[in-house]
Amino acid sequence: MSKHPTRWQKGQSGNPSGRPSKGAEIRRNLMDMTPQAIKAILSGIESGDATCLKIWADRCDPVSKSTIQPVEFLCDTTDLSSAALSVVSAISQGLVPPDVGTVILKGIADASKIIEVESLQREVEALKEAMEEIKNDNS
Repeated sequence: MSKHPTRWQKGQSGNPSGRPSKGAEIRRNLMDMTPQAIKAILSGIESGDATCLKIWADRCDPVSKSTIQPVEFLCDTTDLSSAALSVVSAISQGLVPPDVGTVILKGIADASKIIEVESLQREVEALKEAMEEIKNDNS
């Protein structure tokens, strides 16, 4: 069975640059339309169009991402379990909003994972040292 002869060598693309992305074409078209779009939006604002005003305001002064306000409550930092229970208690008493409490609890959980990884690293290092001592004693 013979292979069909082709112009392309094995492992070589027939289109090394690749097909141009649709996104690049859309951005290029939008850039061409920008001056007319700005004129149309300004015209709409002058005629009292609230939608045009909102578009303009959103582009000039975008809404900032939400931030979490600081909260104050008593937190038992003896250990991570006590800290988590303090947060749950503060949420149940209404001292901390539930969404903020959830973020704090996630932070405690992340800290717990970091501590666990560090502990495992120390244990692995201790085991390596013990293995080296055993090897040296047997030599």
